[in-house]
Amino acid sequence: MPLPIPNLDDRDFDRLVADAKALIAARSPEWTDLSPSDPGVTLLEVFAYLTDTLLYRVNRIPEKAFVQFLELIGVRVMPPAAASVDLVFSLSAPATSEVIVPRGSRVATARSDADSPVFATADDARIAVGQQTATVRAYAGEVVDGEHLGNGTGKPGQLLRVAHPPISLPTGDVFDLVIGVQAEPGELENREPARESGGITYRIWTEAEHFGAPPGPETEAHLYTVDRAEGVIMFAPAAQIADAAAGGLTAQAVALAEVPGPGRRIVAWYRHGGGAKGNVAAGTLTTLKDAVPGVSVTNPAAATGGRDRETLENAMVRGPQSIHTLDRVVTARDYEQFAVAASGGVSRARAVTRADAWVGATPGEVQVYVVPSSDGGDVSADALAASMSPNVLERLAEALHSRQPIGARVGVSWVGLKGTLVRASVVVHRAEDRVAIERRLRERLDRVLSPVPVGTETGWPFGEHLRVAKVYDVLQAERGVRYVSDVTLIVEDVPRVVPSIVRDPNQRKTWFSASGEQIFRTVDDSTGWVAVARFEGESVERLAVLREAPGCVVATARVGETESSVVHASMDYGETWARIREFDSHVEEVALALIDGAPHAFLATDAGLFRQPLQGDAVGDRILVVAEDAAMGFYAVSTSVDPSGALCVAAAAQELKGVYVSFAEGRPGTFVNTGLKNQDIRVLRTLEIANRRYLYAGAYATGEEEGAGVSRVEVLGVQLDAKGWEPAGAKWTGGSCRDIAFIGETVLAATERAGVAVANPRQDGGSWRTPTRDCGLPLRQNGTFQALFTVASNDASPPLALCGGPDGVFRSADGRTWRLASPAAFGDEVSLPPNWLFAPGSHEITVAYDDAG
Repeated sequence: MPLPIPNLDDRDFDRLVADAKALIAARSPEWTDLSPSDPGVTLLEVFAYLTDTLLYRVNRIPEKAFVQFLELIGVRVMPPAAASVDLVFSLSAPATSEVIVPRGSRVATARSDADSPVFATADDARIAVGQQTATVRAYAGEVVDGEHLGNGTGKPGQLLRVAHPPISLPTGDVFDLVIGVQAEPGELENREPARESGGITYRIWTEAEHFGAPPGPETEAHLYTVDRAEGVIMFAPAAQIADAAAGGLTAQAVALAEVPGPGRRIVAWYRHGGGAKGNVAAGTLTTLKDAVPGVSVTNPAAATGGRDRETLENAMVRGPQSIHTLDRVVTARDYEQFAVAASGGVSRARAVTRADAWVGATPGEVQVYVVPSSDGGDVSADALAASMSPNVLERLAEALHSRQPIGARVGVSWVGLKGTLVRASVVVHRAEDRVAIERRLRERLDRVLSPVPVGTETGWPFGEHLRVAKVYDVLQAERGVRYVSDVTLIVEDVPRVVPSIVRDPNQRKTWFSASGEQIFRTVDDSTGWVAVARFEGESVERLAVLREAPGCVVATARVGETESSVVHASMDYGETWARIREFDSHVEEVALALIDGAPHAFLATDAGLFRQPLQGDAVGDRILVVAEDAAMGFYAVSTSVDPSGALCVAAAAQELKGVYVSFAEGRPGTFVNTGLKNQDIRVLRTLEIANRRYLYAGAYATGEEEGAGVSRVEVLGVQLDAKGWEPAGAKWTGGSCRDIAFIGETVLAATERAGVAVANPRQDGGSWRTPTRDCGLPLRQNGTFQALFTVASNDASPPLALCGGPDGVFRSADGRTWRLASPAAFGDEVSLPPNWLFAPGSHEITVAYDDAG
């Protein structure tokens, strides 16, 4: 706890009156009437009142000194932050000539009261010929253009004040604050930054956080500091500094930077205002105050990032923390505190080293997860996502980079949010207002689960699981609640229809699954899933990971209802994604490999086989597998590397044309047809075990056909076993084989109508075993199993297999019994990955009266 600060004088009014009366009794015993009606006592009370007031002021001296000490170490009240928004300027018809909405144009809401925010554009909005719209960023607040602050005195420590404080927190716009000092002819010969205003040329001075030692000959010397909250500009003071040659201080005071010369005009361009009122809803900024004929304006998304000026009370709490960080970020706490203080759009932050979080991450990388601010009280996932402006991340990353140790790297991203709601039945006393209690219970749950600070709640702890016991405690703490029952935790976003699952071979307990537009990740062997990517208008169909490149994940997605596909890649376990390539044809399957140390994707498409680098803007190429059949399409592709380092690429051709294999990185002219013609091969997988390597192929079946099932061939160095392809198991009854996975030598096949079939070529005569109807996998109405689209497994002990289909993800530890691994409802707890937070949804609280009462 903090050290107690004693009052300089702890006497109050009553104590002063009592002491005075005691003194009267001792020195003037003849004064016997000390009742309030006595005129002398009245005067005594007047003086006691005045003294009490004086003591109140005296006792504030420690508080005043505290504030002055904070000023001494450079702590200032944080100014308001300006909200930002993307404005769309539109014409009713395509432009016949370029239309320009100039920089600084003001846009407001339809209402015109004092609280209505005004936004100013940060760039020209140019509607080109033939176009109808232009989008430009704008910031809340008024822009002051070239305000005359005063003239230079030529003396150090000059202070000037702007006419319209406060100056907004920096937004990243170059004209947030510009200070110019009049320049004389011939002074700007070295391309110093300058600007002309009113026929006078002004040299642009640079904002500094503080003045250190006098600048050297190669460093910028035209500096100033600013208190944005108060609107005060300060130029360099002077001091006697250490003189190494003389062994003491300089004889005369030395200015710690340049100072404006006598009589030089000093002007300012700045943005003032801002605050939380700028966080307006989408579609409300429709009034163009600086009209341009024929142009209308709106904001498709809500404005975000506005924050009111900091209170002095909060600055006094925050200030002492600055002693531990100064203006540098070294520890995790440094990063977190600075992230919140530097941006109006951030309410909380968490800093971690990426190497501690992810296998293969580069040492020295720091990742800062930030939580957006929420001024409207809505802390749902959708509301907070609308506040996640990329502009906030860019500014924060730049500011952190300038303060972190040399050699370190920092990444800034919005925190992941897992939307979760509570379903519960609550019984209350009959005397209570049932509607009011229901509202208060929802508010209680929102406050507790909120990722942002709300009231006295500091926000849900990063990565802490939500347990049902916690919900019971929260609900039963409400006045009037007799008891709570039937508590269920509902996760709003889980994998549903799942066409692909892959296990990450590097990160323990980590798997990825595709579902609709989203990619989900689990870091706890499917106990809980979170969405790490959403590709609007696309359906994710295939996923692949690369053991040799930790963190590499590739996804292919179909565009709408078309045959076009898009390839997306992540190099950090799905934390961030990049759009790699688009195809006019459908991508059926993807496999990954390292070529010359760089990750590449091999893509089987309806238009051929392609090889695509995954780094930068590298251009991929189409591989000519068969020279005389350039239009050959492919359904499947697989890659493997033999002990000598040779890359083997196998591809299954469409139209029953068999499987082609290359042992030379898939280069044209190196593919050989290895057989399986007249079989519709849709799946290729490679098994490497005990220094042996096998290529497995799964066949598609139509209608009620039993299908050819799964075949395999051993890969011997840079050739296939002369015995060729042979069945991987006998008595196949599953119809189409949709996917293949392995646990040791045991083969798991996702089938069209037999669930997950299992076979081991060395056991049970190599026959396929199918699960019983009560194994836990979903059934059709006719009693057969639902089609499964994908299966994946790990090599841990005990092993684990996951499969996916139209009813979500299922898991099994023995290959015989399965249970749903992607439920939306939980009766015990909902897991949360490290560095993630919950976002409360619309809780389903049923409140009833106690009948017994």
